[in-house]
Amino acid sequence: MGILKIITLIVQMGMPLTFPEGDESLQQPLAEKIEVICKDDMYPEASKLHEVKNNTKFKKTKPSIFTHENTKNLYIFLTHIDSTYLYIEDCDYSMLKFMRYKTNKQNLQNRVVDSMTYFVNQEKLRLVRWNNPIGYKIFENNTVFETTFDTYTEYWECSNKLDYSPKYPYIFPKQTPLRINYTDEQHEDLAYILKNPIMVFSILPLDEMTYELPYNLEASSRREELETSKGKNIEGTGIDLDNDKILDAFWYNEVQDSKIIEVVTRLYINIEGKWIPMWYTYFREM
Repeated sequence: MGILKIITLIVQMGMPLTFPEGDESLQQPLAEKIEVICKDDMYPEASKLHEVKNNTKFKKTKPSIFTHENTKNLYIFLTHIDSTYLYIEDCDYSMLKFMRYKTNKQNLQNRVVDSMTYFVNQEKLRLVRWNNPIGYKIFENNTVFETTFDTYTEYWECSNKLDYSPKYPYIFPKQTPLRINYTDEQHEDLAYILKNPIMVFSILPLDEMTYELPYNLEASSRREELETSKGKNIEGTGIDLDNDKILDAFWYNEVQDSKIIEVVTRLYINIEGKWIPMWYTYFREM
C-alpha cells in the first residue's frame, strides 16, 4: 500500500464540531504545508492560527517493526506528560477524523454535549463523550501502559484561539503508573519547560482485530540524533520498540523564530526504512 502524499492542507476552525458526521479518515502522513485558520461570525475574515511546513527529509534507515500494512489502521502520536498527568492536543483535527472513522466503523455509542448546556467562564465549548472509554497504548520505561479517554473537547470560538494562548481540541487521558518529571533546576526555568515539552510515544488502534504489533514490546525513549538528507544532524528523542537496535520513531522540538515562544513538535515513523512525518503538535505562549 502506497502513502498518500498531500502537498497543502488548510484546516478551518471556528465552528462547533459535528460528530460522528463530518470528515473522517485513517491517519495520513503530514502534508508538506499545513495552515490552520479560524473564521466565525465575530471574525469573518480568516485569521491564521499557525502554519507548519517544510518537513525535514531524513536519510533512509533500516526497516524495522513498522510497515505500510501494519500501520494503516493505527493513529500514531505523542502524549504530553507532566508527572503523571496526560494531555493530548489535536491541532489539525487529524485525531477527530480518525475518531469519527473509528466510531462509525465500530458503531461506538456517544453523545455530543452542546455549548448551550455546558458553559465554563462564558466560553463556548462542544464535547464528544463516548459511552465506553477508548483505549490506547503508551510505550515507555520498557512497559506498554494501557490507558483510556472518553471525551474530546473544543473551545470552538475564534476568540478563544486568537486572543490568548490558542485553545485547540484536547483530550485528558486517564493517568497510568508512568511518572516523568522535570528536574528541580528545569522547573525553575519556565522558558525551558515551554520549549521542551515531555512527550511519550503512543498508539491508538482502530480495533484489536487489526492491531498487528506484538503485545510484549519493551521500549524506552532516549536522546538521539538523525541525519537529514542534507547532512545536518538534528537532536531529538527516539524509541526502538522491538529492541533490534533500529529506531522506530523519532521526534524533535522546533522553536520558531518569533518574539514569543512558539514550538512545533514533529513525529516521524520509520516505515519500511523511510522516515515518514506522521503527526505534529503546536504550542504558543500567551
